[in-house]
Amino acid sequence: PGLYSFGSFGERSLVVITEDGVIVTDPTSVQHAAMMQAAIAELTDQPVRYMIYSHQHWDHVLGGQIFKDQGATVISHERCVPHFERRPNPELVMPDRTVQGGETIELAGRALKLMYFGPNHGDCLLVMQLEGSDVLFVNDLVTPYSVGLGFFPDYDPGEYVRTLKEIEALDGWSRMTGNHGIPAAPREALMQRRRYVEALMSAVKEAMDSGEYRGEELYDAIVLPEEFRNMRGYARHIRRATERMAYYYGMGW
Repeated sequence: PGLYSFGSFGERSLVVITEDGVIVTDPTSVQHAAMMQAAIAELTDQPVRYMIYSHQHWDHVLGGQIFKDQGATVISHERCVPHFERRPNPELVMPDRTVQGGETIELAGRALKLMYFGPNHGDCLLVMQLEGSDVLFVNDLVTPYSVGLGFFPDYDPGEYVRTLKEIEALDGWSRMTGNHGIPAAPREALMQRRRYVEALMSAVKEAMDSGEYRGEELYDAIVLPEEFRNMRGYARHIRRATERMAYYYGMGW
C-alpha cells in the first residue's frame, strides 16, 4: 500500500505516498516529472517531500525542479556530487543532502532504505526498498529479461557481478522494479541477468585464452546458450558486449 511505480517513454520512477507527503525517485526529464506529478495529484494532495537520485546519469536525474518547487529535499549518494559538478546540466537540481548508503528516509511511519553496494554501474548507485514491502528498486543493474546496453556504459563487469550476487542474497524481497522496462519482475529476472553476464565473461575469456581469434574476429565468435539468446536485445548487443569484455580481460578496464 502506498508504493507505486510511474513510467513514461521507457523511463520509470518509484513513488511512495504517505499521509504526510510523497517520496519520489529519479525525475528523469522535465516531461516525465510533470507527468508523474499529475499522476500523483490524482492520488493525493500531499506535496513531494523527498526526491532521491538513484545515480548520476542524466536519464535519471534531470527535470526535478517541479518537485524542488514544492519544497522537496533532494538526496543522492555523496559520490554522485563530483559527477554533477563535472558535468552540469541546467535541468539538474543539485542535492540538498547526500548519503553514504545504509540510511533510511522516513516519512509518516514509512521508511525507504537506501543501500549502497560500491562500484558497479558507476560508483554512486543506490538500491532502494520500502520497509515492509517485498519490492526492490534496482536501477540499471537489471532491465528484466533484457541484456541491456551491449557496451556496458560505466560498468565494472567484475564488480557488477559481485553486486548482483549480493543483492540476490538479500532476504525480504521477491520482486523488483527499475528505471527501464516492465513495471515489476520476479527475483528470477535479476538472477537471469547475473547468469547472462557470467556466461558472457566466461565465454570471452575462454576464447581469448585459446588464442584462436585475432582482433575483431573474437567479437563475432561468441554465441551464448539459448536461454540468453532469447533475452531482449541479444542479437543487437552481443557483439558490443563481447567487445566490452575483451577490453576488460585484455586491458584491465
